[in-house]
Amino acid sequence: MNKEGAVADMVVGILAMLLYMIKYKLGWFDDTIPDKSEWWFGISPEGFGTVAMVLNFIVSITIMKFTKAPPEEVQEIVENIRIPSGAGEAINHK
Repeated sequence: MNKEGAVADMVVGILAMLLYMIKYKLGWFDDTIPDKSEWWFGISPEGFGTVAMVLNFIVSITIMKFTKAPPEEVQEIVENIRIPSGAGEAINHK
């Protein structure tokens, strides 16, 4: 994942959730709060997070494919952060 993909991912997810919640919980885009029959695919505003998550993955993967990878030293830092300092070899416990 690169920074462009991560930023686009977060922006799309937050905007999708906010717009759906504002429309179907607060009724800001209509004169009244829309009822359940108008929900997209029958998904409640509280349950729309799953759809936003899928949008996040799609956007981040798409953006990541069309932008350059992080520099090698950044990738190395990330890999080294995942290994605790002073950690030895893994031991096979039976």
